[in-house]
Amino acid sequence: MAIADYSCSGTWEGELIDVGTGTNDADYEGKDVKGKIVLASGFPGGVMNQAVWNRGALGVVYYNAARGISHPDQIAWTSLRSRPPKDKENMFAFSISYRAGMELKQRLAPRPKPVPVPGAFGEGMVPGEKIVVRAKVEAQFEENPKQWIVEGWIRGTKIHDQQIVLTAHAQEEKYSANDDNSGCANVLEIARALVRLIQEGKIARPKRDIRFWWVNEISAEYEYFSVHAEEAKKMLVNLNQDMVGAKQSVGSRIQHITRTPWSRPSYLNTVMESIAGMVMKGNSAYLSAGMAGTPQPYSKAILSKLGTRERYGAEIVPYFDSSDHLVFNESVIGVPGITLTNWPDENIHSSDDDLWQMDATQLQRNAFIVAATAVYLASLKPEDVRALALQVRADGQRSLNESYHRATNLLTLVAPADRSAVYLKGANLLEQARLRAGATLDSVRVFGVDAKAGAELEQLKARFTTAAANLLGDLGRNYAFLSGGTSPPAAQFGEEEKAMAGKVPEVAGTVAEYFDKRQKIENYFGLHPLMAWETFCFVDGKRSYLDIYRVVRAEVQMAGEWYYGKVTARQVADLLDAAVKAGAVKMKQ
Repeated sequence: MAIADYSCSGTWEGELIDVGTGTNDADYEGKDVKGKIVLASGFPGGVMNQAVWNRGALGVVYYNAARGISHPDQIAWTSLRSRPPKDKENMFAFSISYRAGMELKQRLAPRPKPVPVPGAFGEGMVPGEKIVVRAKVEAQFEENPKQWIVEGWIRGTKIHDQQIVLTAHAQEEKYSANDDNSGCANVLEIARALVRLIQEGKIARPKRDIRFWWVNEISAEYEYFSVHAEEAKKMLVNLNQDMVGAKQSVGSRIQHITRTPWSRPSYLNTVMESIAGMVMKGNSAYLSAGMAGTPQPYSKAILSKLGTRERYGAEIVPYFDSSDHLVFNESVIGVPGITLTNWPDENIHSSDDDLWQMDATQLQRNAFIVAATAVYLASLKPEDVRALALQVRADGQRSLNESYHRATNLLTLVAPADRSAVYLKGANLLEQARLRAGATLDSVRVFGVDAKAGAELEQLKARFTTAAANLLGDLGRNYAFLSGGTSPPAAQFGEEEKAMAGKVPEVAGTVAEYFDKRQKIENYFGLHPLMAWETFCFVDGKRSYLDIYRVVRAEVQMAGEWYYGKVTARQVADLLDAAVKAGAVKMKQ
C-alpha cells in the first residue's frame, strides 16, 4: 500500500463503495457516497473531484487497472492535485495493487443467492459484503516550500562561462531504482571517475567547467533560472540522464536518446550521435562483422562485471520532454540539452521499480556516452572547431536529403486532389531544413572562430542554399512527373496567413514573469503539448505568427503526425493570441 502525494492529515472511517473508474458522473448513478470511502481505478485527482468535492465522500482507495493484467501485484505511485481549486481541500488516497483492488471489488459486488444444492444458484441476488475502512494520515507541508539542487564541480583550467551541466532528478518515491536513482548514480559515478582520471594524470583537466546537478525534476530548474537567469549565459550544454539502468529484456525497453528540438539547433546533436552511435554499433552483434574478423559478439564491448551481456538497444529520436533537459531548452534559457531516457517502462512509478530489474552493463554504457560527450566538449580547443564544423555540415546535408526524401514520399502517397497542398508543404519543409542546418552550423561559433574561419563557415552555409535549391527543383520535377507534366503550384497567401505575417511576437517581462504567466495558459487549442511548447520557443521578436507556424509545421511533418500530432495555422495563431492575452508575450512595435 502507498499513500498518494498531497494527501492531508486526518483520521477517517467509512463504508467502502465501488465506483468503477470514479472519474465520470455515470460512475455514481444510484450510489450515495457521502460520508463513505470510494474504491476506484481512475486517476485519484479526478476521483477526488467527483467523489469527495462534488459528492461528499471521505477519501479514495485506488488500484491501477491499466497495468493490472501484466502486473497484478504492482502498487503504483500516484498523486492528488498539488494545487486544489479555491475553497477545496484534498482528503486522502491510498494506492493498492490491482489484485487487491479486484478482490475488494468482488467482495463488494452483489452475487446470486446460494442454495443447498452444490453448484446451483437460487433466484435473486444478495448484497455484497459491507467493508468498513479506517484511514489515518500524518502529513506535513512546508508553509513556504523551496526547491533544492545538490551541486558538484570539476573546475576547468581556463574557461568558466561555457559550463557542461550534467543532471539527474532525485525526488522520486521509495521505489525508484531506474527512475531516477539510475541517473543520480551515473552522475555521481561520472564525477568520481573523471576526478580520479584527472588526479592520476590519465586525462588532462578540461578547459571548461563541468557541473553536476541532482535536482527536483524540472521544477528545481524552473525556479533556479527564474531567480538566477544570468547563470544560463555561463552554460554550454545540458546532458540529462533519466532512467538509464534498465535491464532491457524486462519489458522490451529501448534506451532513447533525444536530439535537441528544432527551436534549439546545436552541434550537440552531432557530438552525441557520433559517440552514441559508436556505443550502439559496438555493443550489437553483426553476422558479416564476424566474418570480417571483427571481435564478436561486440566489437567495442562495454560490459560490467556484475551486469548482463545483453546488446545495447538504443535509438536516437526526435525531441521529447518530460525530464530536466526541458528547462534548459526553453527559449529564454537558451541552453541546448538532450536526455537519455528508456521507454517503454511498465515498472515506472511503482513498487516494481526496484533493483531486480536493473542492469549494471546498461548503466555503464549510458555513463560512457554522457562522460565522453562532456569531456569532448569541455576540452574542445579552437583548432578542433574545423573538424567539428565539417561533421555538423555533413549532418546538415543529411537532414536536407532526409527532408527531400520525406517530402517526396508524402507526395506519392496522397490523392491527386491533395497533391498541390502537399507539394507546398514539402517545399516549406526543405526551406525550414535549410534554415535549421545553417543555424546548427552557426552554433559552433560559440567555441571561438577567427575572421578567416568565420568566412569559411559562411561558405559552408552557402552550400546549404545551393543544395536546397537543387532539391526543391527536383521536388518540382517529381510533382510534374506524377501530374502528367503539370508544373508545381506557387505559394499563395490567404487572408488568414497575410494577417499572421503581420504579427511579430516577443517575450514579455523577466524570465520569472514569463514562466509565471505562460503556465496560466490552459488551452492549447488541440496542439500536441510539445508543439505548443515549440510555438512558444520560436517567439523571438523576429519571426511572425506565420513564420512560427511554418517551422512548427515542418517539424511535425519531418517526425510525422503520429509522433507530434497535427498542426494548423489557426491553432498556432490562437495559442499565440492566448499568450498575448496572458501577458507572457507581446506584439513587437
